[in-house]
Amino acid sequence: MEGDTIITQDIFLYDVVGEDANGKIIGKHRSTGIGRPRFWERARYYNEEKRLAAALDASDSPAPV
Repeated sequence: MEGDTIITQDIFLYDVVGEDANGKIIGKHRSTGIGRPRFWERARYYNEEKRLAAALDASDSPAPV
């Protein structure tokens, strides 16, 4: 929060590649490259720092084929 304004920060984006024959959207999530989001300290407070770090690390890995 900045005053009464809620501030958001994208750590993942969804890239749409197209759609299949049934009209279902095809795409994938990708990291924005933010290594330490602003809510890192809050994750630490709730003892979720390791899970957050693991999720961010996993997003940097190539997707399984």
